[in-house]
Amino acid sequence: MVLLQKRKFPSTIYYRLGILCIIAIAIAVTMHIQTQNPFTYSFLVNSKNQSNLTQSIRQTRNTACIVYLEHISGRLGNKLFMLASAYGLARLHSCHLYLTPAIINEMTLVFIFDLSPVLISTNMFNSIINNTATPITRTMKSVVCQYIPELKRPNAISLGHIFELRGYWQSYLHFHKHSYELQNRIFVAKQLVIEKVSKLFINIYEQQYKFKPQFSLNNHQLFKKQLSESKWTTWIGIHVRRSDFVHLNFSSSEQYLYFAVKYYRKRYPNASFIVASDDKRYCKNLFRNQTNVFITPESFSEGDDLIALSFCQHSIITGGTFGWWAAYLANGYVIHDKVYPSGCVRREHYYPPWFLIDGYVRAYQNSANILR
Repeated sequence: MVLLQKRKFPSTIYYRLGILCIIAIAIAVTMHIQTQNPFTYSFLVNSKNQSNLTQSIRQTRNTACIVYLEHISGRLGNKLFMLASAYGLARLHSCHLYLTPAIINEMTLVFIFDLSPVLISTNMFNSIINNTATPITRTMKSVVCQYIPELKRPNAISLGHIFELRGYWQSYLHFHKHSYELQNRIFVAKQLVIEKVSKLFINIYEQQYKFKPQFSLNNHQLFKKQLSESKWTTWIGIHVRRSDFVHLNFSSSEQYLYFAVKYYRKRYPNASFIVASDDKRYCKNLFRNQTNVFITPESFSEGDDLIALSFCQHSIITGGTFGWWAAYLANGYVIHDKVYPSGCVRREHYYPPWFLIDGYVRAYQNSANILR
């Protein structure tokens, strides 16, 4: 008789496999629950080697970052720099943008100001910052005409952060990738402003060329396009900053302005000039012997003046951020006073490369700085 021996099964292997299956199922169930309820869960894991080991599995809620503006110093040009910088950073890092109602109300007096891709309401902003279940880190950065390249790095403004801008953000490098949106959707005139400012141009056509053009006033870019396509004239915008700049010795010389006008007359024999300034009396006297030079009316606000200059095809600007934005929004050739001390750490952080055009334009009579 042959006795069959009972085979020994490796029970320890089955035991371990069973434990691994249970752990895998538990993890899968936990992950499913957390997907439906994105909060923090803590539970105890018992093991052969470690008892009562506390392990936390955290599921962080996707709290978007927010770029935030509460205080904007200075006049209109400074404000546009701050707003454009905030918008550029929000777009770069896929953040929300929050502006106080006072800022929005001021801007919408002049502009369409369409920030719909990123702008959030006050209610949404308050709900985010008051949500105690989600930690929020607040950071404030104050600069004076300085480019911060570190802010272009990935996650420079990360999820769960509120980044507030203060000071004078005056480098176009913070927003230049979104220039089309700024020029065509955000800083474009609202209907009432178009209707008001367009009368200046239409009256000039009537007085100079004895006809009244039938322009459509439906939107900013359409009116600008109609002006540029007119065979009668090429529009050149001039901004002359005076007021406080005279005492600071920052104001541009008359020689610079005369030469810039002469340059454009030579380039465009049909040129007409629209002049905006904080000293219109000075400009009327300065250009009294010049033909086809028109000063914006005293009734124009600062915003009206900016829109009038932005409707032009090319620009002549003196110092200051207002003139900078007039040229940027006009988006044509630009002659600028190269001697003006922008205040930026590096001039190329303030002046885009297209602000230089061929020609000899001496900003001050005794200056060695020549625009080439």
